[in-house]
Amino acid sequence: MDIATVLGLGGGLALVFITFVLSGGVMMFLDLTSVVIVLGGTFFATTIRWPLNVILGVMPITMKTIMANATDPKEIINEIIEAATTARKGSILALEKVTISNEFLAKAVRYMVDGYDPDVLNSMLEVEIDNMDQRHKDGRLMFEHMAESAPGWGMIGTVIGLIVIMSDLSNPDAIGPGLSVALITTLYGATFANLFFIPLASKLKFRASEELLNMYIIQEGVNSILKGENPNIIKQKLNGYLAPVARELEG
Repeated sequence: MDIATVLGLGGGLALVFITFVLSGGVMMFLDLTSVVIVLGGTFFATTIRWPLNVILGVMPITMKTIMANATDPKEIINEIIEAATTARKGSILALEKVTISNEFLAKAVRYMVDGYDPDVLNSMLEVEIDNMDQRHKDGRLMFEHMAESAPGWGMIGTVIGLIVIMSDLSNPDAIGPGLSVALITTLYGATFANLFFIPLASKLKFRASEELLNMYIIQEGVNSILKGENPNIIKQKLNGYLAPVARELEG
């Protein structure tokens, strides 16, 4: 669970709730019709832009990626060095007995044990990397499109509310409450866009860059193992992918 995401969403919702309470009461800001217009309109606009099967496939993966902490690249490097040491002492086949937690690294090791040609192996890894990157891009673009749609649907709801008010100007007592409800739809559109959709798109972009870094480290490590390089040299090479403060340059 990514604590920052939970803290941000929880804190943002709490801030909105407290603002509602201090501004006159929560019930004054609740309107089911406004929620239906904003979320329903945003969803159906998204289905026009994206095929339904893509939406249903990308959203669960996207949410899992956002809410989960990325694997520390130093842990991956340590697993690669362990595998390199095993292969250097024995052979590539000895890697079959090595326990590996990272799914992508485990798959790459299986390819090595199965004796795939290095060019074929790299081609298969690159396909995996490209597919992962595309899934994350689809998820990010989907959230960005939802962020574009939500405020627009908020305005549509407000215009609908104003039309309803204008059609009954003979009742002055209804104008104030009616106008309040109409403006709530704009509030919902802006809130959903700025508290949920835009931040989630940015978090997914960050998570994608983390996962891409890990996958590139694994690809580089696998190629180094296939070349029979010294584990210490491999570690120094892979540490080059890390930020200077995160590097552990040992012997």
